Amino acid sequence: MGLFQDTWLAAAFDAVEREAFVPQGVWLPLADADGRWQFVDRNTEPGAWERAVWNPTQSVVTQLDNGDVKPIGPAAGDFTSSVSALDVVMRKLRHLGLEPHHRVLEIGYASGYHTALLCERVTPERVTAVEVDEALAIRGASNLAAAGYAPHLVCGDGMQGAPARAPFDRIINTASLRRVPHAWVEQSAHGGMILTPFGTAYSNAGLLKLTVDGDRAEGQFVGGASYMWIRSERPMVDMQVSGGPVTRPSPVDPAQVLGGCLQDFAIGLQVPDVSYSHRGEGDGRKVQFVDEAGTSATIVGYGGWWEDEAVRSWGPRDLWAEVTAAYTWYEEHDRPHITRFGVTVEADAQHVWLDHPSQVIG
Repeated sequence: MGLFQDTWLAAAFDAVEREAFVPQGVWLPLADADGRWQFVDRNTEPGAWERAVWNPTQSVVTQLDNGDVKPIGPAAGDFTSSVSALDVVMRKLRHLGLEPHHRVLEIGYASGYHTALLCERVTPERVTAVEVDEALAIRGASNLAAAGYAPHLVCGDGMQGAPARAPFDRIINTASLRRVPHAWVEQSAHGGMILTPFGTAYSNAGLLKLTVDGDRAEGQFVGGASYMWIRSERPMVDMQVSGGPVTRPSPVDPAQVLGGCLQDFAIGLQVPDVSYSHRGEGDGRKVQFVDEAGTSATIVGYGGWWEDEAVRSWGPRDLWAEVTAAYTWYEEHDRPHITRFGVTVEADAQHVWLDHPSQVIG
């Protein structure tokens, strides 16, 4: 049935002019020959711009490095805002179970496109949207007003929600996080739903659906979703490693452990403060792991991974040992799909589990 498995989504898609919410200059998440992100300007490449905007599986990036990079041409930098791909937008809205009488809180309205779709379903009076970036907030508000929508807009920290407008039947977040703030639980109606991208420093790839019961929210992942981080949730590393490395062979081929986004996601739930990156090519290819505290680092070589110095670790933790232990757990539990994992959010804690809340992992 394609993108529109709910009638209201098709109607909202027809009513909201997507192009009105996309700036004239955007970057594509595709590197050019110089390693910079491709840039498309509507004034000079109208056809390419239109194809990018309507590509159902690719986001268009509207901001790099929190706005420090000007949208005037190809550039390097971190993606910090986008208009999400249509397939992801529609999939999230299907999972939201949105009814016309619901009151909705949206975290991260940016361009306003997603907000306009919500307005079409529940009317603008029932939509509250928060955006932390002042420049994005102003642009999104202008886009929404020009399109005829007047939801309640807040420029502030979305992790704090919007308590003056609570309670909400639905809270939908448009950026990834690692801990679900209890403020969202407190601002939800009984039986309300929270839908958010969720990840770890190791893998940012889950879409989490929680149901609220009093001061507790609980639920499972409904699939994969890779989003930009909420700004306060971005993994940061300040390396403080010193001294020489401890070396050893690897017990397993790194190519087997680093086996794709869903496998990475399951492993990352057990080593949530560890991130990795690759360097080199061919037999010289290596993978580096660091912990968020910046006190430990491990480098593993792909070529000759069984040799005595294939694994080199600095600091108090052997991060490759932790990652391979998580991988072994994953294999011993029959390579569980992402939808078998869940999260419980309480006032003072967050727990990740497999199959049932009693089976806490990590």
